[in-house]
Amino acid sequence: MKFNKKLLRTFSLIALLSGLIITACKKEDSLVMPASSQRLSLYLTDDPSIYDSVFIDIKTVEVKVDSFENHKRDEHFGDNDNDRDDDHKGRDEFGHWDTLQINSGVYNVSKLKNGIDTLIGTVTIKGTIRKIRITLGSNNSLRLAGISYPLNLLPGINNYLYVKINSMHHQEAVFGQSSLWIDFDISRSIVSRNGQYYLKPVLRPFCDKNFARIKGNVLPADAAPLVTVYNATDTANAIPHPNGDFKIRGLRDGVYTVLYKGSNGYRDTTLLNIQIQKNEEKNLPKIVLTK
Repeated sequence: MKFNKKLLRTFSLIALLSGLIITACKKEDSLVMPASSQRLSLYLTDDPSIYDSVFIDIKTVEVKVDSFENHKRDEHFGDNDNDRDDDHKGRDEFGHWDTLQINSGVYNVSKLKNGIDTLIGTVTIKGTIRKIRITLGSNNSLRLAGISYPLNLLPGINNYLYVKINSMHHQEAVFGQSSLWIDFDISRSIVSRNGQYYLKPVLRPFCDKNFARIKGNVLPADAAPLVTVYNATDTANAIPHPNGDFKIRGLRDGVYTVLYKGSNGYRDTTLLNIQIQKNEEKNLPKIVLTK
């Protein structure tokens, strides 16, 4: 009888330890892996520039995903993840790389202005998005005044373009679908030196839900107007369509000044104290420039 009681206590202890181990494993699993996946769609758009056309050779696009659920609660986890550490390893302390399904090739990004965008690709992810990495090819060029020029990377700039992402930049998944836009700011991405043009890419992420939009109309077309929207922290430009319509996306909340800069003898016009809010589109009054 004593032996049976001792044996029973031993079995009970083993069962208790086993339960604790299983519970601990389940708890750890809940911290490591997120509950669901999402389908991310990545779009490319552009601020206008003085160039007739700008052609960018995109080879691959990747998303760096942090699969640890407990990291998700820290919006700035991974801020110290230096781009130079991203050496195509499958996984590091900040996550792993997933490759988008894209149509690789040369994109005329100068067409992507006034609210126009193009879908680069899609990927199914499970975790928190930390970075976007775009790998450029060597077939980059531009046209100015009808003349084509090669567009090489500025010395010291490699062909990996990195964009850090947080929850503000992409729309929360709805029915498993999420979207994110990359603004390829061509006007600030091209450097001219000794008659040659170099690419030093400036990329800006945004989504319509967490950023604002401005649209309007300015005439006449003979004025060849340039629209600049700016405040102390943000600046964006638009070159209107021949019919005068323009749109600017990816602006942060705030109060802006809108400058309509005319040419060919037309005078400038300025609108002051334009308040914009995220997830809204501000309609500006029609402007007619005069000489």
